[in-house]
Amino acid sequence: MRPGGAGGGYSESLIEASALGVVETVVVGAGGTAGTTNQAGGAGGTSSFGGFVTAPGGDGGGAVQTSGTAMDVSSAVPGPFAGTGQWATGGGAGGGAIRLNGTNGLSGGGGDSKLGHGGFARASSGAGTAPRGYGGGAGGGLSYGDAETGAAGGDGIVIVELYG
Repeated sequence: MRPGGAGGGYSESLIEASALGVVETVVVGAGGTAGTTNQAGGAGGTSSFGGFVTAPGGDGGGAVQTSGTAMDVSSAVPGPFAGTGQWATGGGAGGGAIRLNGTNGLSGGGGDSKLGHGGFARASSGAGTAPRGYGGGAGGGLSYGDAETGAAGGDGIVIVELYG
């Protein structure tokens, strides 16, 4: 049983056109990589627009729960702190996981982002679950004996609106 990955942060700014350079770098953070049967999932990348706005990706779900049938728990994955921008907020925490015995447990759901939903928690054996939208964390995988992998987190997004 695995905890879910954390959702990515969100940042927004209103920027005067005169403050922009001739070229501004846009980086869209990739979703965190799926964990393997015995490795944690990877952290999501940071999305940014020039030096004006950054939004961090969330950490992947850990591979901390031991094999066995005894009751065990895995702590939730905390969401990232806020990035930079006039309005910035961190992402949602991934849910913790619990094993009651060798045939009953619950993996952690993925953390939400401002523009995406985390993958669902599962009580049946299976791989991690994909998020929907942008920046959501993946839900953790659950195994009652078979090797199960995780799922990748959601990619970030950069939205630029021009007016005037």
